[in-house]
Amino acid sequence: MPRTARLDIPGCLYHVISRGNERRKIFYDKGDRADFVKRLRTALGFSGAKCLAWCLMSNHFHLLLLRGAMPLADLMSRLLTGYAVGFNLKHERCGHLFQNRYKSILCDEEEYFKGLVAYINLNPLRAGLAQSLAELEKYRWCGHGGMVGSREADFLERDYILSHFGADEESAVNAYTEFLEERKNKYKGGEYSGGGLVKSRGGAAGVLAAANGRKELSDWRILGSGDFVETILREAGELPGAAVPAKEIMREVCGLTGVSENEILGGGQARTVTRARALYCRLAKERCRARVVDLAETLGLSSGAVSRLIERGKALPVCAAAE
Repeated sequence: MPRTARLDIPGCLYHVISRGNERRKIFYDKGDRADFVKRLRTALGFSGAKCLAWCLMSNHFHLLLLRGAMPLADLMSRLLTGYAVGFNLKHERCGHLFQNRYKSILCDEEEYFKGLVAYINLNPLRAGLAQSLAELEKYRWCGHGGMVGSREADFLERDYILSHFGADEESAVNAYTEFLEERKNKYKGGEYSGGGLVKSRGGAAGVLAAANGRKELSDWRILGSGDFVETILREAGELPGAAVPAKEIMREVCGLTGVSENEILGGGQARTVTRARALYCRLAKERCRARVVDLAETLGLSSGAVSRLIERGKALPVCAAAE
């Protein structure tokens, strides 16, 4: 049976996982880990991708990547092939180092970003390599220390990540730390390691609770709601049809609020303008199935700022947005 094609879309968020062949170690010592990190840094620069979380364990690794201009496959091929060749030469071995293909799950950034960052950074804690968040700060082979400022962030896109947790650095770091503290004992093994409806709904109970007699589209390559899956598959050309144009939403919001399109797309902070901008983000996400990354580019904002606008927009009754 042929393999299902990967979904590789610029600007999308991917949770990438790769394990050792037969679950054997892929890192024997600090030198191996340092070599992998060096190659990862080079591959990120080569591809234009952003690293938003990372963690090296003994027999596998996790990466949270925002896909750049070049295909994700190019980044991973450069990283894994180069590392495997060097590893085999160093340790005088031959054969496959990694198990099958790496796994890349395309994730809904708005719904899963914070959870994914915490899940990946907490891996060493769950595995007993660190006994507390304070010890995790000192663990060299994941991004947590860089997030809280106890280690150099290096290739980690720290500002981008923190923008999802708060408007300024201090409040964002505090919110990030509190989120990890709250989540550290709640993750299940493999919770974010795959897509499909059951994973997206947090288990079978979530699927049943959300169903309400309506069949929801799902795909094992995607972690997200049925609407998000539909948006991605349409963009990838795997479903016919197109989403409602965002221009229609813009016209509706301008009519409801009396705020012009230029004001919504500009940087004005007047209360009526920010409310209109929040409503636009909410309706574009709900009705046009717009991606956070695309809204961020349109508005000239960070993805974190757009996510906060969407949440604010959800609290605004459409008919009362102009009040």
